[in-house]
Amino acid sequence: MRMNPLATSAAATAIAAAMLAASPAAAQDAANQPPAAPAADSETAGDIIVTAQRRAQRLQDVPISITALTANELSSQGITSTHDIAQSVTGLTITESGGYVQPFIRGVGSTVTNLGEPGSAATYIDGVYMPTVNGQLYELANLESIQVLKGPQGTLFGRNANTGAIIITTRQPAYQPAGSFTASYGNFNALNFAGFATTGLSSNVAISLAGNYSSHDGWFHNLNPANGFGARVGDAQHWTLRGTILIEPASNLKITLSADGMHGDDASPILTQPINGYQGYLPGGLKITGPYDFIGNEHVGYLTGQYGASGRVNWDLGAVTVTSTTAWRHYLSRSVVYDSDTTPTRFVAISNRDVGSNFTQEVLVNSAGTGPLTWVIGGFYLRQDGKLDPLETLTPGVTDTYVQQVTEAFAGFADATLKLGDFEITGGLRYSSETKTISGQRNGAAIVTGAKHTWNAATPRVVLAYHPDHDLMLYASFSEGFKSGAYNANALTATPVPINPEKVHAYEAGLKFAPMPGVTINGSVFHYITSDLQVQALNPSTNLIELRNAAKVRSNGADLDITYNPTRDLSLKLGVSYLNAVFTSFPNAQVYLPVAGSDGRNASKIVDVTGKRNVRSPDWTLNFAADYKIHVGEGSVVPSFNVYYSSKFYWTVDDRIVEPAHLVANASITWNLPGDRFSVAIWGRNITDEVRFRNVSASGQADRRAADEPALYGVRLGFKF
Repeated sequence: MRMNPLATSAAATAIAAAMLAASPAAAQDAANQPPAAPAADSETAGDIIVTAQRRAQRLQDVPISITALTANELSSQGITSTHDIAQSVTGLTITESGGYVQPFIRGVGSTVTNLGEPGSAATYIDGVYMPTVNGQLYELANLESIQVLKGPQGTLFGRNANTGAIIITTRQPAYQPAGSFTASYGNFNALNFAGFATTGLSSNVAISLAGNYSSHDGWFHNLNPANGFGARVGDAQHWTLRGTILIEPASNLKITLSADGMHGDDASPILTQPINGYQGYLPGGLKITGPYDFIGNEHVGYLTGQYGASGRVNWDLGAVTVTSTTAWRHYLSRSVVYDSDTTPTRFVAISNRDVGSNFTQEVLVNSAGTGPLTWVIGGFYLRQDGKLDPLETLTPGVTDTYVQQVTEAFAGFADATLKLGDFEITGGLRYSSETKTISGQRNGAAIVTGAKHTWNAATPRVVLAYHPDHDLMLYASFSEGFKSGAYNANALTATPVPINPEKVHAYEAGLKFAPMPGVTINGSVFHYITSDLQVQALNPSTNLIELRNAAKVRSNGADLDITYNPTRDLSLKLGVSYLNAVFTSFPNAQVYLPVAGSDGRNASKIVDVTGKRNVRSPDWTLNFAADYKIHVGEGSVVPSFNVYYSSKFYWTVDDRIVEPAHLVANASITWNLPGDRFSVAIWGRNITDEVRFRNVSASGQADRRAADEPALYGVRLGFKF
């Protein structure tokens, strides 16, 4: 679906005007409502509590562009995993490459799928940093909120937060027994079970347990007679389990212990098909007829797993609060004969086992926040042991590559805000040092032993805010982000030369405004300069990853978010983002260009793509969400609707392969029985069956793509106590 940008802007303006036009009546209705719920539990945007500055603050008091989604909003908008959050966040694009989750925020992100790749957006779950992006599709049964921080967060969140941070908070243990359970069934035999339960064990110990299981039949069709013609491909299963213990031995001391496991068996991200023919195509050969056709010759699989434990100690000493977070995590991703040539013949296939463990330790010291000066200082340490064990290339001969990489990262940071009347001045600085040591063997022979490199960076931020009252904030900021350099692990050589670190310089000015009860208007404009953007190319013979630096990217744009909550029963949210992200210098880009008169194959070329648009960065994104609670006797009916629009964007740095504009809509209607303990819902995701893609790339054999979900629908039963 294609939409004109001017029409998009006009539509957004019309919706906003309609929302605001009703405000006088809405204000009267709001005046008749009961008092607001406590801030942390409120669904009103102005009362949402966020931790974007490493302390709890009201969303409207934080001089950062943030989209915060509560548990109820996530459910009503059909967001079931982190793959879906772009549906509700303007300026955010989430795609995947071989199972690696790749967020792009405001034209900044990473396409790299290297060993231990951390991505360009830092992800935290309950304060624990998630160091790798492979398998980072989280389905959590006890979500409390998701916060998406836009722009570099290099000072406070540090390691590889170039494009922003995604902060996931789960529901914590409570002393009173409580819980919720849901069961859902949909097309493609989709099953989903989720549950959460919590209770107190004593006056100072509480526990909780959360878990979910989901499965579905594949929506891909196998057209290859040599590989099970007619069968569905892409059956999937996922499960997560998370347990937490809260111990409060004193009124000022809180200890939280957690353990979790996640497992996925889902080949969807690597079930690719050729776009315009493929190497070896002959008249009368296999042709695709739709986006969910698979003609590969392999029995493809993709497995992911993450397991971990963490301990968090929060100690309130009066003048300061000390928080220590210690975590260990193990991760695994395994592609099984990934059909990387996308053809019915084995030219190249790849089996890859990426496995490792991480240890992280962070200490924060926060001031009490009772005076004009508030501050936080902290330190962070990470050790990551990662392996390709092995990386197997089938061409059809077999090449086995084993790589071991150890990463150690240290950082110290400080951030302070001084209030001077109606003005607030914030300054912060982080110093980061990261060292990577790499060794590797190929077919039993050593390639390299103990190659080492260290990268250092200082990332500041400065913010000036004008905050005359509870309802208005104007701010301007400068911040920097740093993503460390990397070795090319997949195509390791005897004298490995690491690529350069990636750096972002970001300027932003914004407004946070609540003109009347129930209405918030948050907007910002920004200008980013990204130097040495890390990109990846493919070896023409093996399809193995080769890393590159794009010299410079400029991102200019603006965001607007409007919320309208005239009553507790009605919620409307509108978000619009404009982005112009351009390579201002990239003279040596590797691209694949079609060979004229050939059978669909491409040739690798080095070209100058200066002036081209950056990948995965649409000019316009828009989302609109609405839900309305209709009281029916002692129960209620809640219709919900969410729509997301993205203008076209490009998958390749030469702007050759285009993702068309698309509009995706989710909807549900929920009947809450009297007493609000039982519920029945009918839901639909991508209800118009819009075709879009999780990943698109070019190789020597073909241009290739992997389709995203088709229309999904079903029924859900719920119970809570």
